[in-house]
Amino acid sequence: MEQIEKNTVPGDNQLKGKNGVFFIGEGKGLRVLFVGNSITLHPKAPEIGWDREWGMAASAPEKDYVHILISKIREKNPDAAFCVVQVSEWERQFMHGEDCLPKYQRAAEFGADVIIMRLIENCPYQEFDDQKFMEEYQKFIDFLNRKQKAKVVVTTGFWRHKGDDAIRQIAKKHGYPLVELGDLGEMDEMKAIGLFDHEGVANHPGDLGMEKIAERIFEKL
Repeated sequence: MEQIEKNTVPGDNQLKGKNGVFFIGEGKGLRVLFVGNSITLHPKAPEIGWDREWGMAASAPEKDYVHILISKIREKNPDAAFCVVQVSEWERQFMHGEDCLPKYQRAAEFGADVIIMRLIENCPYQEFDDQKFMEEYQKFIDFLNRKQKAKVVVTTGFWRHKGDDAIRQIAKKHGYPLVELGDLGEMDEMKAIGLFDHEGVANHPGDLGMEKIAERIFEKL
């Protein structure tokens, strides 16, 4: 079984009616936008044993990669402001990704100086279309970066995905800093195995995995 197949957390209805755009802090300084899926933020889902509301499967909010990066960024930019957008719906429907974009209007209006694109895992795996993904992924970035002023950082999947090569091609074409994460998903010590009964939740990054994700992204920032 490939690592991506161990992610049995449903990709649909992760937000349970929420709009997927959340704001942290009201500073007037650097504006940082996190774009991701359950690893970035997953609301409570008691049916799979997840009773928390932060990046799955960190043990506390300050232990997920988003909050670790927020802490690191605030050390250099105390007045920074942050926006988190949960885009599992876009991932699942990326073939028609433009249809989802209006849902993320508030994230686009945030006017980010830095955009961190940390997604791919929920994109359909077996029928993955590289060319269509690259087209829609870039449209998504352009939608969020409407003034074309933001620095964009992209990552591959925590679990290796067929779309990783497409992300690498986009990074090379547009000069986006690229963060490789696939090796982390192959190491049990980077996951929350043994801490959750649900296999999919347990195969998400635990505290050490989140720390490593944050470290690698921060190196590029």
